[in-house]
Amino acid sequence: MPNIDWNYEVQRRQEALMRDLSSLLAIPSVKDLSTAGPGAPLGVESARALRYVLDLAAQHGLQVVNHEGIVGYATYGGEVDHEVVEVHAEGAPDYIAVLSHVDVVPATGEWTSPPFEPQIRDGRLYARGAIDDKGPTMAALYGLLIVKELGLPLRHQVRLIIGTDEETGMNCMEVYNRYERPPLAGFTPDADFPIVHAEKGQVNTRMTLRFDGESGEHSVPASVDEPMLRLRAFRSGTAANMVPDAAEAVVSGSAADLDSLALALQAFCAERGLKGGFADGSGEITLHMKGKSAHGMVPELGNNAGLRLLEFLNTQSFAGHDARFIHGAADLLAGDTAGEALGIASRDDAMGALTVNVGLLQYDPAASEGYFHLNIRFPSCIRGEQIVDTLRARIAPYGFELSPPIIKPSHLVPADHPMIRTLQTVYTEQTGEEATLLSTGGGTYACKLPNCVAFGPLFAGELDTAHQPDESVSVDSLMKAAAIYARAIYELANLDYSAPVERGVQR
Repeated sequence: MPNIDWNYEVQRRQEALMRDLSSLLAIPSVKDLSTAGPGAPLGVESARALRYVLDLAAQHGLQVVNHEGIVGYATYGGEVDHEVVEVHAEGAPDYIAVLSHVDVVPATGEWTSPPFEPQIRDGRLYARGAIDDKGPTMAALYGLLIVKELGLPLRHQVRLIIGTDEETGMNCMEVYNRYERPPLAGFTPDADFPIVHAEKGQVNTRMTLRFDGESGEHSVPASVDEPMLRLRAFRSGTAANMVPDAAEAVVSGSAADLDSLALALQAFCAERGLKGGFADGSGEITLHMKGKSAHGMVPELGNNAGLRLLEFLNTQSFAGHDARFIHGAADLLAGDTAGEALGIASRDDAMGALTVNVGLLQYDPAASEGYFHLNIRFPSCIRGEQIVDTLRARIAPYGFELSPPIIKPSHLVPADHPMIRTLQTVYTEQTGEEATLLSTGGGTYACKLPNCVAFGPLFAGELDTAHQPDESVSVDSLMKAAAIYARAIYELANLDYSAPVERGVQR
């Protein structure tokens, strides 16, 4: 390997990197189908963010391809066939993949500064997408540019693949796989350092209560002496992979019953240290609950406002379908992020415990429907199909049905894969720290291509603000990561992959 000071090369480009990153962070690239159209299937802002990165790469002399405005790539070190075909192009060069995304989750909660107006405070860059995943995307792009600008020889092509649907289904990678052949190996800068070689599988589904008419049968009897309330609407959550930090319920009833309900909410919140409130209307009241947002892979670190508000409603007198919806949440979901009440709790040594995030909660009598969206992340000791079968049986007595699930298998790249050994060497020599192998409950692009892992950007012990208000990244750490990525790109692009290797294990 040539004698290169990778940190120095990043420092020389830091001002440009931060300028380009700030422009990218200013694009509010949240999925918005209301603005979707040709060339922008997930909305104009998502497509704009993709074009921005590709245009920037092209300005620096990289070859770029944009597939349908949903996924694209910038490449160096080989010929690129720009003709779009429906099958993998014969004779296309082998390549190393660096997978990143420019879509972001909604900027909910209270922010110190506007989420799409990047601001540096005390050495940290604040904006939605700073750590997930626009900051790491720019760090990886500049890592590739360093390799190019130094004129380093590469045995294999390198592709920086940029998606726009990582947060809401990864359909962008399905498009990519339709057009392109898989890489030899690769990494995504979208998790933790040192190396995440194992990812939990996921089940995404909804447990839905459907009914005819507004009232339904009074499945939960109530004494005539008890107040009778009606749940007119319930709303919580903006993304399946986020813990909801706000919820509201619209309840109707007599004036006396609504007064009692308001007092009961105040007592409930005071007893549990929660923030809640209400607003009176004509014959109804709107209840509000505040919680704490967190990434859906670690729901235990958040406080689900929707489930807490339903916990409160479960202490009150409702009947019919209102009661079934409320009691279903209280019995099966509230306060249980491990899936114990659902009968799906499991754990293994490689990936840890199964988790359940209830990211979207809605009840709409006018539509004769209520649902809970479940984002379940499971270890390799259990299969997604087992989870689905257990869920169907468990929720049926409550009148809920399971929607057709989306199942993502767990993903594991063996520890002796030559790419992993190379990344371990790079990390250790760049940081002086041991490069241990990790697992995650997060779902990254690594699971969508063979022999790919997650590699940074978050260093051990650092604050993880992904999906939270005031999302941020340490500027020094981002520069440090860029240097690691530059060297990793060079090393992986010159690795000999001719010997047979095990493919990533999926269950």
